[in-house]
Amino acid sequence: MKIILFTFTCLFFINSFSQKKRSTKIGNVDVHELNMNQYEKDTTANAVVLYEHANYYIDESRDYKKTTDYYFKVKILKKEGTNRATIKIPFYGDEKIHSIKGITYNISEHNTIIKNHLIDKQVYTKDLYRGWKEVTFTLPNIKKGSVIEYTYSVTSPYSKIDDWYFQSDIPKIRSDFTAAILGNWKYNIRLVGFLNLNRRDVSVKKGCVYVPGLGDGACLILDYGIDNIPAFKEEDYMLSKENFISKLCFDLESFQNPRGGVDKYTKTWKDADKTLKYDFLDNQTSKKSFFKNNLPPSLLLINDDLERAKKVYYFIQNYFTWNEKYWPSKKVRIKDAFENKTGNVFDINLSLYNSLKAANIESYLVLTSTRNKAVPTRLHPIIDDFNYLLVKAIINNKTYFLDATNKQLPFGLVQHESLNGDGRTMNFASGSYWETIKLNRKSFRNIKAQLSFNQENSLSGNLMVSSDGFYAVNDRENLNSTDSESYIENFESKYPNIEVINLEHQNLEDKENTLHQIYEITTDPINFETKLRINPFLIDRYTQNPFKLNQRDYPVDYGYPRNHTYMLSLKLPEGYIVNNLPENKVLSLPNKGGRFIINFKNLNNVISVYSRINLNKRVYTSEEYHYLKEFYNQIIKAQDTFIEIEKSSN
Repeated sequence: MKIILFTFTCLFFINSFSQKKRSTKIGNVDVHELNMNQYEKDTTANAVVLYEHANYYIDESRDYKKTTDYYFKVKILKKEGTNRATIKIPFYGDEKIHSIKGITYNISEHNTIIKNHLIDKQVYTKDLYRGWKEVTFTLPNIKKGSVIEYTYSVTSPYSKIDDWYFQSDIPKIRSDFTAAILGNWKYNIRLVGFLNLNRRDVSVKKGCVYVPGLGDGACLILDYGIDNIPAFKEEDYMLSKENFISKLCFDLESFQNPRGGVDKYTKTWKDADKTLKYDFLDNQTSKKSFFKNNLPPSLLLINDDLERAKKVYYFIQNYFTWNEKYWPSKKVRIKDAFENKTGNVFDINLSLYNSLKAANIESYLVLTSTRNKAVPTRLHPIIDDFNYLLVKAIINNKTYFLDATNKQLPFGLVQHESLNGDGRTMNFASGSYWETIKLNRKSFRNIKAQLSFNQENSLSGNLMVSSDGFYAVNDRENLNSTDSESYIENFESKYPNIEVINLEHQNLEDKENTLHQIYEITTDPINFETKLRINPFLIDRYTQNPFKLNQRDYPVDYGYPRNHTYMLSLKLPEGYIVNNLPENKVLSLPNKGGRFIINFKNLNNVISVYSRINLNKRVYTSEEYHYLKEFYNQIIKAQDTFIEIEKSSN
C-alpha cells in the first residue's frame, strides 16, 4: 500500500474564497457515450463512471461557508447496474445539501437523445442517527444503456474536508478533485492506495480573495486527478478496504486565526496521551482501590502471579456482559458499569486493567481499532482512528494481551476483530508506543475419524473434532448459543450424508484446555457390488478457492497463523481390497509461509489418511498472493480425490 503525505500551509488570515466557476456543469452527454455497450478495460463491469469531479471552495453567496460541488456521469452497461441511479448522500449536523440536479439520458430508435429530468418531489430527506441525516433520490427512466448525470452541493460550517475516493467498486475513466483552501488552514494531505496521480497541480494564488474590511489574501489551489481507474474488488481475508482503496485524505493540522494565535488540531503523541488520560478516560485508569475493595479477597491472596492474573481475568470476564458497543459516545464511568454488570469494550477492559493493578500485576492499556476500520495512521496521532481497548500484562517477563469482553476467550487471546495492525501501548509515565499484538494461544482444528463398514453398507464409528485458539472460541460460542439438538441438526444440514447418533464434549467450560467434540456417526448406505469409490474427507473439505483475483494489490491478512489436521482410519469390509490410493503430496509456500501434506497408507486392509495444512504467517504480501492462491488450488485438487476398493477375486 502506498501512502503519500503532502503538507501545505500558507499563512494568511482571510477567510473567504470562491472558485465556483471551476465546478463541472450538468449537460455533457453525447451520442457516442449512449451507444457504448461495454467498457473494454473491464468487460465484467455493470457500470462505469465516465467522469466525476468534486470542487471545494468558500462560497461567498452562502455566508462564506465551505461548499463542495459534486458532478457525476455514469454509464449503465448491464441490468445489474441500474441500482447506480439511486443516490444516497449522508450529511451531519448543520451541513446543507442543495442544488440537486439530475438527468437520465437514453437513445431513441432514430439515434436521438431522450432526456428525463429529476424533479424536486423525487428527492427525500430522512433522519439516520446521532445528528446524521440522508438525502436520497432515484433518477427516472433508468435502463440498460442509460447514461445518468447528476450534480449536488454540500455546504458545511465545519473545517473537515471529506475524503475523495478516486476508486470504487466500478471502474472510472476519469476522476478529479479540485480545491481552494484558505491560507490560514493547514492540512496534512494523504494519497492512500496503489494508483498514481495523472494530474497533480499545487500552487498558491496571491490576492485571490478580497473581503471588505480585511483586504486581499491568498489560497492554496489543488488539482488532483487519475484516469483509467480499475474497480476495487474485495476478497476474503482482507482488512478494511479503507486501507487500500485509492483516495485523498485531509487531516486538519492547525488554524491560524485573525488574532494571530494558532489552534492545533493534530497533536503530538505526548499531547494525545494527555488528552486520552484526562479528557476522555477522565482518570478512569486510577480506580485500583475501588477494584481492590470489590474483587473477591481470595483472588488477591494467590501467591503465583500468573494464576492470580488468570483468576482476576476470568472474574471480570464472567462478571460483565458486553453490550456489543466499542468506542463510547460519552466519557467512561467504570464504577457505573461495574454496578450495572454491563458495559462497552472500554468499560470492561478498563475494569480489567484496574483489577490487575489491584492484584499487583504490571499492566498497560493498548489502543487498537476493529478490522472494519482503517489501520490507525502512524504519521500523526488521530484519536478517532481507535475504537478498541486491550490490556497488556507482563508476568514473569512474559507479555500477555488480554480482552475480557467475550466470555469464550481464554487468557492470552483477544477478539479477532481487534487485530487490525499494531496497537498503541499507553504508558502514561514515559509515553505511548506502537507494539505488535502477539497471541499466547495457537489456533488449530484437528479432526480424527475411525470408521468401518457396518451390515447396512454404511460407514459408522467415531469422529472427534479438537479445537483451540480462535477455532475453540467459535465452537464454544456456537455450542453455548444453542441447544444440543439444534447444534446436531446444524451439523447434519451442513453434512447431509452424515447422521449423528450421539455427541459428547470435553473441556466445554474449561477454556484453558483444548475443546473436544466427540461424535458417534453413521453415513448414508453406500451401494456397491464389486467396486467402490470413497472420498475420505467427510467434513471440512475445501471445495472453493477463497482467492480468485488475477492480481491482488493488498495483502492477505488472516489475523493469526492457523493449522488444520485431518486423520482418517478406515477399515475395509470383509472380502474387499484396495484397488487404488490417491497420490501422496507435499507442498510448501515460499518464505516458510506454510505447508500442505497429504499421505495415504494401507496396512492390513485399514486405510490411513493424514492431511495437514499449516499457514504459518498472519499476513501474506501481495507478492506472495499467487503462491497462496495456487496453494489452495492444489489443496482442493488433492482433497477432490477417491479411494478405490474392489471385491477380492480370492
